[in-house]
Amino acid sequence: MKLKYIKFLHRWLGLFASIQLLLWTLSGLFFTIPDIKDVRGDQYRVWETVDNAQTLDHSKLFAMSALLKNLDINKEEDYTILLKRRADTWVYQVKNSSQISNYDAISGERLFFITPDEASLIVNRETNLKPKKVELINNQENGSEYRGRNLPLYKVFVEKPKKGMVYVDPTTGEIAAIRTRLWRTFDFLWSLHIMDYRERDDFSHWLIRIFAFIGLMTIVSGMLLWYYTSRFNIEKR
Repeated sequence: MKLKYIKFLHRWLGLFASIQLLLWTLSGLFFTIPDIKDVRGDQYRVWETVDNAQTLDHSKLFAMSALLKNLDINKEEDYTILLKRRADTWVYQVKNSSQISNYDAISGERLFFITPDEASLIVNRETNLKPKKVELINNQENGSEYRGRNLPLYKVFVEKPKKGMVYVDPTTGEIAAIRTRLWRTFDFLWSLHIMDYRERDDFSHWLIRIFAFIGLMTIVSGMLLWYYTSRFNIEKR
């Protein structure tokens, strides 16, 4: 291969690939700086050390045998039944592969979604954040902060940090996600890193493969240039 062709190839490949190579490098460098737990908002959670079940009068619990009798259970399917606190109510949470159902642990009554006030209570009790407004989200959006989670979700706005959000599952009463500016910065750079600008989850697509190949060819052409222009090669010739 003639030297001028290698120079031409390296020059234009480098120009074409340089912006994405820079983005890969800068975003990769950023990913090494913050603790991933801080990105996920774990520093705002309040991890309780006392067993909450100790505060429950077990003599008042609805009989498990009666609960099982009332449930229409498919014996061929696996079920999990948990006793847990949901907002200010103790519940039996019944899980199978397709759904989660909740029953009042005292009365055995079927329970449905928690209220917006209960969602605020959960955020106030299980985090060190102060809720100020609650919205119910029913529609999935591409690249959303809550992607990958089942809807509906309560979106709880908090006072600080600014533009902080807490997403609460209205069925289980669990905090599904905590989102802050740090997470959004991380997520934006992640979309640039994997070149999935809408869904922000797909790491295997043709665009990233093409640019990876261009980057590889840039490196190979640079190595060939070094070889053909090096003193070692001149003396050999």
